[in-house]
Amino acid sequence: MKTMKTTEFTGLRNVENVTKGLQQLLADLQVYYTNLRGFHWNIKGREFFLLHEKFEGKWMRLPKGS
Repeated sequence: MKTMKTTEFTGLRNVENVTKGLQQLLADLQVYYTNLRGFHWNIKGREFFLLHEKFEGKWMRLPKGS
């Protein structure tokens, strides 16, 4: 029986490019999530409640596990 490499079943030829792209996307999402949480918790000033709610809405719409 022939053993299949992990990525052979996908039919993708440039798996390295796809992997690098997904790694970059995940890294960007993590930075976005961290910044968004920081903005959410560190708001000051007259627009506190409005901005706090808006940032929370964006934060809650992110995929779980980010």
